[in-house]
Amino acid sequence: MQTCLEKKGIESRNETLVRNDYSKTDEYSDKHKNALSDGDVKGKGTGHGGHTHSVPDCTKPSSIDYSNFDTEHGGGAYDIEGRNGVGGRNFLKAISVYNENFQYGETLVDTSANVNDGQIRI
Repeated sequence: MQTCLEKKGIESRNETLVRNDYSKTDEYSDKHKNALSDGDVKGKGTGHGGHTHSVPDCTKPSSIDYSNFDTEHGGGAYDIEGRNGVGGRNFLKAISVYNENFQYGETLVDTSANVNDGQIRI
């Protein structure tokens, strides 16, 4: 039996396909021009690194290994330079007190009072 979500998905499929920019001959992938961070606002990826999809295993804690993500070179133009003078990775890196040489971590904050009070566990 179909779920409500499956029924709605099937009902709206034709409408969605009509406005889709991709097709069988121009499929979206991690190498597609609209997926890559090449200076426009569309792409976010670098064409390498990252993770693939997986089927959840409810018997294990879920976690994603971000060690392969290229966070230095990915992102679209707005992610990197901001938009209308607001935000952007380059601006945030310039004003942040943390960097590659002085990384943020749990040892930078004295949480002993919180731990003693039972508020947090580390």
